[in-house]
Amino acid sequence: MLIKLTYYGTDRPTLVNIKNVESVYQVFDKVTKRFSTKICFKGNESYVNVEEELQTVLRLAQEAETGKFQSCEWETPSLEDRLETSYQQYKERSTNFKPRERIPYGNRADLYNETQW
Repeated sequence: MLIKLTYYGTDRPTLVNIKNVESVYQVFDKVTKRFSTKICFKGNESYVNVEEELQTVLRLAQEAETGKFQSCEWETPSLEDRLETSYQQYKERSTNFKPRERIPYGNRADLYNETQW
């Protein structure tokens, strides 16, 4: 049984096989200060973080188990939208960049004499 969810932090869809799920719980992201749902899979140490709330994931899983299927009309962002989003993220990171202050490679003895004890 597959259900469609959304990766956390991106708007990309992912399919999750309910039969391979071991545990589902919410986690808090300290950086963005919001919750996500972590889905851990059986057999190995793999997991996925999704944006849907815990209640939504459990409801979709129960509906899939009882034979009620999700709508198949899923919208995925176009290549142009994904490129634009990626460019905007790059532009935002580059405007916040501040170079470190560099120590000159000149005579180190001069630096030693300027040190205040």
